[in-house]
Amino acid sequence: MKDKIPSHFAWLIVGFSFITLALVYGVWYSFSVFFVALLKEFGWSRSIGAGAFSLFIIVSSIISPFVGNMVSSARPRRAIIWGSLLMGVGLALCSFTQTWWQFYIFFSLITAVGLGATGWVPHITIIQHWFKEKRGLATGIVSAGIGIGILVCVPSAQYLIIQLGWRIAYRIMAIFIPLIVISLAILFLKKPPQTASHQIEVGIPVKTTKDPLVINEEWASRSWTVQRAMATRSFWLLTLAFFLGSFIIQSVFAHQVVFFVDRGLEALLASYIVGIVGVVSIGSKILWGALSDKIGREITYTIGITCSILGMLLLILFNLLPFPSLPYFYAIFFGMGYAVQAALPPLITADFFEGHAYGGIFGTLMIFVGIGGAFGVWFAGFLHDQTGSYVPVFIITIICAFFSCLNIWWAAPGKIRIVPGKRKELT
Repeated sequence: MKDKIPSHFAWLIVGFSFITLALVYGVWYSFSVFFVALLKEFGWSRSIGAGAFSLFIIVSSIISPFVGNMVSSARPRRAIIWGSLLMGVGLALCSFTQTWWQFYIFFSLITAVGLGATGWVPHITIIQHWFKEKRGLATGIVSAGIGIGILVCVPSAQYLIIQLGWRIAYRIMAIFIPLIVISLAILFLKKPPQTASHQIEVGIPVKTTKDPLVINEEWASRSWTVQRAMATRSFWLLTLAFFLGSFIIQSVFAHQVVFFVDRGLEALLASYIVGIVGVVSIGSKILWGALSDKIGREITYTIGITCSILGMLLLILFNLLPFPSLPYFYAIFFGMGYAVQAALPPLITADFFEGHAYGGIFGTLMIFVGIGGAFGVWFAGFLHDQTGSYVPVFIITIICAFFSCLNIWWAAPGKIRIVPGKRKELT
């Protein structure tokens, strides 16, 4: 008997993931404004303060394979509910911080585990099970939720810090974010998406016919596991590309507010610029996801990386010539570049390793992504402590952007699966 999945429910799942990621990653990206407040109150060095965020990224990434496997085993609601509760506990404890090591425990360990179980990997794994032909569009929409989180939560957190103090701001986040996420999870994740076949397309009966998107049939026919994926050259090319991409994004994101404050901008204005990055990324993630379904992953990734490089060049220029318009142009270009780093990695990974083990494989890749981001955050703070400037950081990130793009071309996902737009061109 053929099984037909109602398409409207699949898009409700997209909406749920969109809202959840907006809230969860509001916690992630609001660190940049809490960073300024913590430095002001405790007088920590940039490297010690940034080290907390580095450890946060690593811890949230380490649990990714376990969460991915849990979601693939049809238990997404359990992961998201327990993760939300743990994240709330961690945020509440952050408000009682008195020393740097306490903040490392409360934020970098407890909150990080909660966010890892509630954030990117579980939602992307869910989406991969629901979509095939429109996977790029669905992934772009879901990842755009993070942009909403940057737009709304970062300026809101800064406003709360100004009006009520950073401790109260953490307590408010600790209550409302888990409450909303858990309520939505109970409402929308009563039934997991169908996982009997990873070839399911929304609204189309399950079939076992040949996948018309596959170019390399020998590769696509393999029964992938994490161990088998890690034995391939493609896995490590993707690992290096995404490692470098995360190094770029997180090093800039964690330090952009303090960079602008150093250059004379008010902290609230700097948080608005971060919000603009979020606004730009919302549409850009949807654009990159949909565009990659039409013109291919490699070309789309290259365009996005070029935008990242332009954004970082504008930061260097602003350091030399502080024209008031430059931060806004930076926000536009870097927002577009950041968006491609969010929207494309799950799609490229699925091109290579689609199947039941996708959650574990993508989660494993996210460990290396987390290490890259964590190292970038710490390294940017360390290099600033040594040189007194962020310009060397921006130069290094530009070089990393080039090599990240090069590794995607070497991996060549287009030689494994053709994107739907290219298939239509051929027919």
